[in-house]
Amino acid sequence: MTSDSLWKEILEYGRWAPSPHNIQSWRFRIEDATTVTLLYDPERLLPDTDPSGRFCMVGFGILLELLSIAASPHGLKVVASYEFEDTYLDPKKVGLQPLARLRLVQRDEAEKESFDRQLILDRRTSRLPYDDRPVAAPVLAKLSAVAASYGHLLEFSSDPKDVAWIVRLNAETMFFDMSEPLSRNEVGSWIRYSRAEARRKADGLAAYAMNFPGWLMGLFVKHNWLFRIPGVYQFTRAVYIASMRGTRTVAWISGPFAVHEDWENTGRMMARLWLTMTSHGVYLHPFGSVITNGKAHKLMVDHFSDSAQKRQHDLWMLVRLGHSDLPPKAWRMTLEQLLVD
Repeated sequence: MTSDSLWKEILEYGRWAPSPHNIQSWRFRIEDATTVTLLYDPERLLPDTDPSGRFCMVGFGILLELLSIAASPHGLKVVASYEFEDTYLDPKKVGLQPLARLRLVQRDEAEKESFDRQLILDRRTSRLPYDDRPVAAPVLAKLSAVAASYGHLLEFSSDPKDVAWIVRLNAETMFFDMSEPLSRNEVGSWIRYSRAEARRKADGLAAYAMNFPGWLMGLFVKHNWLFRIPGVYQFTRAVYIASMRGTRTVAWISGPFAVHEDWENTGRMMARLWLTMTSHGVYLHPFGSVITNGKAHKLMVDHFSDSAQKRQHDLWMLVRLGHSDLPPKAWRMTLEQLLVD
């Protein structure tokens, strides 16, 4: 192999890492055969809806764990060290900013990787209808164990009343958030309304992957007032809820989520949760609005107050889980686009 070919092989897997709104903030500079500088693009952050950068940093944590898994067939792992002045993502910066050094390090015998890196390529988010099957108890137990190994608590419910309540709360919160110009404009800037636009930009929230027609999403973002008209609001909310039919399991996670180290650790956990799901044919659909909207977040905490005594930390993630047809794959930028000199 040439001095950078191994890194390119590993980074080819990493480019499929999920990120909020598929913003793909990361860039890579290969320094030598064992070292890469990880950079971020301040223009590819979410200053209005994620001002602290915590969810974007979770994305970087997912990336780092997936890179390490991708290196495992070579008996290697990827270790990140924060050697630069800033360890927080700053949307006010200009130009690409260095975040960490990534180094290839030999794995110990005890560190043998349990995941096949093919799962990284197989992993997808599914916003399709699910098939009415609750996620099997042994799978949920595995997911709970993964979360616990990172100091987090994963809770779940397959009670039809809980599931219906969560799906409805998510729909109502999403409609409310999108009625607010700040949220709507930021999210709208990442929506790719046509397949041609999604292919050309190779990023963002592709309408086809969101399971909605591009023209309808265009109306929703650019003429949102229409969807606040009585009758129209109720109808479109019902259509949105119907798009999540067949959901039989919802899950939520609580854990340390206050500082940079927490967010990276959380991302590493999410990577392993997601690959565990993928290995069992389970998909997830994140309900981010419920977490970031203060009122909805409190409603959810109050709704599941019976289990609150088990939690040592606040809730930071809510998802629906299930089985569906193979969902469409969102575009990613090519490795050449992510590499910098």
